[in-house]
Amino acid sequence: MQCCYDVAVIGGAIAGASTAYLLKRNNPALRILIIEKSIEFDRKVGESTSEVSACFLTRALHLAQHLGHEQITKSGLRFWFYKDSADCFTRCTEIGPKSQTRFPTFQLDRSKLDPKVLEMAVAAGCELWRPARLQTIELGGEGRNSLCVKIGEELHTVTARWVIDASGRAAVIPRRLKILKQLTSHPTNAVWARFRRTADLDGAAMWAEAPGFTEPCWTMRQWATNHLMGYGWWCWIIPLKGGDFSVGIVYDSRIYELHAGPSLGDRLKTHLLNHPLGRRLFQNAQFIEHDVRALSNLPYFSEQTIGDGWALVGDSAGFLDPLYSPGLDFISYTASGVAEIVGDALAGGDINETRKVYNKRFQQQFHTWFEGIYKDKYYYMGDAELMSVAFLLDVGAYFVGPVRQAYGRSCHRYSDLPYAGPVGQMFGRVMQLYNRRLAAIAKRRVAAGVYGANNLDARMLLPGFTPDAQSFKLIFKGLGKWLAVEWKNMFLRIPTDRVPQGQQLAPVSRR
Repeated sequence: MQCCYDVAVIGGAIAGASTAYLLKRNNPALRILIIEKSIEFDRKVGESTSEVSACFLTRALHLAQHLGHEQITKSGLRFWFYKDSADCFTRCTEIGPKSQTRFPTFQLDRSKLDPKVLEMAVAAGCELWRPARLQTIELGGEGRNSLCVKIGEELHTVTARWVIDASGRAAVIPRRLKILKQLTSHPTNAVWARFRRTADLDGAAMWAEAPGFTEPCWTMRQWATNHLMGYGWWCWIIPLKGGDFSVGIVYDSRIYELHAGPSLGDRLKTHLLNHPLGRRLFQNAQFIEHDVRALSNLPYFSEQTIGDGWALVGDSAGFLDPLYSPGLDFISYTASGVAEIVGDALAGGDINETRKVYNKRFQQQFHTWFEGIYKDKYYYMGDAELMSVAFLLDVGAYFVGPVRQAYGRSCHRYSDLPYAGPVGQMFGRVMQLYNRRLAAIAKRRVAAGVYGANNLDARMLLPGFTPDAQSFKLIFKGLGKWLAVEWKNMFLRIPTDRVPQGQQLAPVSRR
């Protein structure tokens, strides 16, 4: 059987479904096919939105009712630092909001969100083949693409003017075109699971046990994305509707090695119990069997994101790091950008220059974000003082840039890549500078034996970020703290007997 479509979308999760929905909403006459291999969606590793992706979900996809009824409102980001596993959890240095965050963000169960967006695309008139497996794909250019799809035992030939790859890490088109590249300078791995019977961070037992710990924070810590921080690694703790928690570790293999154990779930729990707050929360918790996953070599990118008759959205275009939850931001940007460009092409427009600019700016966005936020961050993320500088500057710049753009009046607010223009590149260079400096200072602190000296008995509870003067105040606060750590670094002395010549400053640690 042969079928003809204007657009064939490979993958029906949120990246593919939202792109198809936007295309169909903008031009109801388009014939759009969504090819989804799974019978039903499972939970994904990324279950938390940022302010930009939450804005896309609520103001572009209009999912406020679903998010309010089926998901959990997020209470911002919270970070916990420690010096020794035996420390009391109440002494862990804390960074996070004092009161509820001012812009909507959510903790997501993707097994509920993905089918909702796919349902919207189908209701708008997109055709869905499911479960359907892509057998072969031939990219012949716009109007000359051919796909062979298997449904049950039947093979179907599809011709499509455009093919949109939303296959996630499978990255069907980049692998076929040999344009998929690993980001080898950022060798990170992840292990994650869902846990039950996690202790309540805001419950009566916690108030009775440590009122001095609970009283200073006015918002609910439980509903934040809580981060346990260490040298070379961090863990996320995300609540899900129904009581389960998504819990995982991301670590830099140059610096940290996960504990040995009989299973991945046991290894993850052992690690959690080594952090004082992790021990308090997970002592009696249990990971769900058969719901433990792992990924190696997390970051990658495609050298090109849109070509002649094909385009990439979401994780097919690239992935950086789970810290700060940028994955759904990239879905927002790529789904919107590709929907605009492909829509123009299908309407008969000349997109040659637009396509060239988009490819260039995606690379600028991706690599600026990487070098400004993530490169070598794992060297300093276990030091509360250094990480507090990065948090204030990272999030402050995010609010005065991408968040401000998302809530602006521009019709391209989701498709204009925020770190790709001249102003974004200027901010990016500043971010790259302080990120490099903090990593260098961290290595010197490790060598001097003073890494994490301020990891106990401190609270940095913030009033919250907004895309106005408030964020600029917090940026200036971060700049002041940066100057302070640079001043300290000038007088830091490294004993000559601590680091023999040629020895790596950051040896792999199991702590």
